[in-house]
Amino acid sequence: MNLPHLRVFRQRAVMSQDQLAEKSGVARDTISKLETGKRKAYPSTIQKLAGGLSVEPQMLLGGVEYFDDVKPEPEPKEGHTEKKDRKVGF
Repeated sequence: MNLPHLRVFRQRAVMSQDQLAEKSGVARDTISKLETGKRKAYPSTIQKLAGGLSVEPQMLLGGVEYFDDVKPEPEPKEGHTEKKDRKVGF
């Protein structure tokens, strides 16, 4: 599996690849290859990396909508009660 958001989450956590390797138990070389797309991750590796970053594994896979990146919806006009369904996840 590809991990499109691994580098972003590592950088947000202000961690080097070496620090993430130490915290997660995944080799630094493996982290480098995962970040550059030269290697695919096993589910157990995703679990370890997510634990090291204190995030849910799905976040590394790019299958979650992040609420802090979503612009707030405008307030409905008076008398307008329609509500949009928002899907979160895969």
